[in-house]
Amino acid sequence: MTTAMFKTGMNRALLNRDFFQTILDRAYGPNAAQPTSWVEQDLDSSASILSSISSAGADDDDDDLDREGSLTSKERTSSDKTEEACPMNDMTGHFLYKIEYNAIHSSSASSHPSVYHPSNTTYPESISISATSRLDSHPSAEGQLWMVIKSKPIDTALIELTNIMAQLQGGEIADQYDQVKDLTGFRNSHIREIELAELAWQVGGPMARISTKVYNVLRNDTQQLYALCLEYLDPAMGNVTHMNSTEHALTTWSPDDIHLALRDMASFHAQFLGQEDKLLKMSFLENPTRPMTKVLRPAYEAMVKTNRKNDPELFSESLTRSMLDYLAHSDEYWAVLENSPRTLIHGDFNTRNICLRMDQSTGAQTLCVYDWELACCHVPQRDVVEFLSFVLPSGSTEWSHYIEYHRLALKQSFESMQSLVEPSSRKIKIPSPREYMEVAKIALMEFASLRVAMYGISNSFKQVEWLPRILSSVEEQVKRMGPLRPSRDRVHFESKL
Repeated sequence: MTTAMFKTGMNRALLNRDFFQTILDRAYGPNAAQPTSWVEQDLDSSASILSSISSAGADDDDDDLDREGSLTSKERTSSDKTEEACPMNDMTGHFLYKIEYNAIHSSSASSHPSVYHPSNTTYPESISISATSRLDSHPSAEGQLWMVIKSKPIDTALIELTNIMAQLQGGEIADQYDQVKDLTGFRNSHIREIELAELAWQVGGPMARISTKVYNVLRNDTQQLYALCLEYLDPAMGNVTHMNSTEHALTTWSPDDIHLALRDMASFHAQFLGQEDKLLKMSFLENPTRPMTKVLRPAYEAMVKTNRKNDPELFSESLTRSMLDYLAHSDEYWAVLENSPRTLIHGDFNTRNICLRMDQSTGAQTLCVYDWELACCHVPQRDVVEFLSFVLPSGSTEWSHYIEYHRLALKQSFESMQSLVEPSSRKIKIPSPREYMEVAKIALMEFASLRVAMYGISNSFKQVEWLPRILSSVEEQVKRMGPLRPSRDRVHFESKL
């Protein structure tokens, strides 16, 4: 496997003066600042599991790419004296740019255009360029704006990569996964984050507050161009903390930090709570459902068994048995989930995709969430249990406290939004503590049996260093929460939701 399948995306010929002028217009308002130069910088960021695997076997003679598919230390610069476009080269991944500018005059915020074409543009007419960020403060006389271009591979590339991993395992998983590869959550992943950036602009509120600023969105289906121009988040610049904290999550995330993250996420969950009908109609989302779970079950059962065979020390007999038991009765559990209040969830809510934003003037912190490729309609507990798996030590007795804290924050936020939510959502009743915990138990087992199982397959190709800790945390919590089904082999609930 090489990075070849990821070499579709954005062409550097597009990165000219008009492109960077558009970024400044979206950051500070039209005609508020003018670019004087722009430089591509090294970006030290952790690649996703899949992109790391895809580059593990990259050709050694590919001098333009490092082993994670990112650019090497070469800088590409343009200024007033150099009007040439950046060199032609396909871009997929994250690319950091420093834009230097001169302020022209102050400008007030303008309305949000759904499609924007700058004057004298060199973009093909078929490329849509949208503004999705609130305006930053007015620019200083001379200044710098740092931003990241996130150019995304088409979904079929990711789907085929996961299928290749399954095929290389051989046996039952190779056959079963090939049949359902398009249903595993990656379909439309190349447009999902783009669509959600637009949604955040449209709805505002908690979703916009926790999302990264998006200066531009570029999409061209014919050329398979899908890119977002994002604010640059870097602890060294003093604008965020807790970034890329997975390795040290247990010492980085204090109880106050965990409460803050759950509080802000609960506000986002409340914003879409009870709007299942609307969310399920959003074609760019890959929403898990009861019928889909039936179809996926054989593939994930094969995946769980393969993980146990490949690494029995990592995937214990006890956890493997719990995963297989969940999958065997997943139809029952999904009957419960579909009768529970659902919402829009991030779907990959862990310390690899979140940080805390710092207000440099007041020191106040808020949650900041990025990488929305796996967002879907699900129970809010699904985000909660994944987050707790990453920030709490194995054997922690605090799970029930934090799950109840999220429930109370969700209830408070939802009730405060009653005048703003759709009439159909107002009929939603927040579950009781026991009901909420029972659904959280199901959500934890789904996270383990599907997502963690896929982490295990990835681990057989390239070591996922944090996986043992997550598995231990999940296994201990599954034991502490107790069985999902009582002896009569049925899901039990205090009452119907």
